[in-house]
Amino acid sequence: MTLDYANLRQLDLNLLLVLDILIAEASVTQAAERLHMSQSAMSHALKRLRKVLNDPILIRVSQRQMEVTPYAREISGQVRQVLTDIQATLLVKETFDPATTEIDLRMATNDYVEAAIGGQVLSKLLVDAPQVQLRITSIRKDEVLTALDANRIDLFIGAELDRKPWHDQQELYEEEFMCVVRSENPLTEMSLTDYVARSHILVSLRDDFLGIVDRRLAEQQQARSVIWSTPHFMSVPFLLARTDCVALLPKRMAEQCAKAMGLKLLLPPIDIRGFTVSMVWHQRHTHSPQHQWLREQIAEAVQVL
Repeated sequence: MTLDYANLRQLDLNLLLVLDILIAEASVTQAAERLHMSQSAMSHALKRLRKVLNDPILIRVSQRQMEVTPYAREISGQVRQVLTDIQATLLVKETFDPATTEIDLRMATNDYVEAAIGGQVLSKLLVDAPQVQLRITSIRKDEVLTALDANRIDLFIGAELDRKPWHDQQELYEEEFMCVVRSENPLTEMSLTDYVARSHILVSLRDDFLGIVDRRLAEQQQARSVIWSTPHFMSVPFLLARTDCVALLPKRMAEQCAKAMGLKLLLPPIDIRGFTVSMVWHQRHTHSPQHQWLREQIAEAVQVL
């Protein structure tokens, strides 16, 4: 049904309240008392209703008694439903109980972030929110904002984005890079000579063999040999454990993999700028209780890493 805005402007919410009470009480005096209005104000509201609806609403049947008209009685249920819908939509705040609510939330990130913070987040979900399901999806970074706008994902976690004004952001932590080699490697520190002499594994989301390190090396008239390029962070530790290659990995992930797989971490021989890991979401979810709760769990989880 098309809305007739011109006619709707004649009917404000207060008149709907008055109409509902007048039908229920069949008395101007009692209706005024229930809405804490003066009797003259209620009479004025009734006059406006009669004009808008082209119906008397109440008719006098005796000196002390009034009666609801057939038309008013006919629409009474619909009027009450309209008021109920308005209350439920605009006034009753959405609630969320993580212990009992069943909900499917969608988070876009890469396997590095999932490996770095996923264990802490999952542990919290299993204890505090056993009915909450968290769906992790991989998505190209240049498609993240579009996916947020289209409501295909609820949250993104990763390096900072060139977001729009309608996207909110919360920084989680600062990350740095470490050189990772297998544990049998005799080096106790990585010199620039050692670094460029080795074969390298590169994590690249652009399907190429050039990373941020290569620009820094070029500034020093140096170059490295990248023999393996992959978009997957988590495959790299397995590759390193079986070869004499070296790779640059984010420190939080590298530390976990080193403990689990016996890898060795060394400081990079050149200064490499780190990055900030942040949560980004569409403003439609800023005040949503379940989305607020999820962001709080993630923010708490990263504090213990």
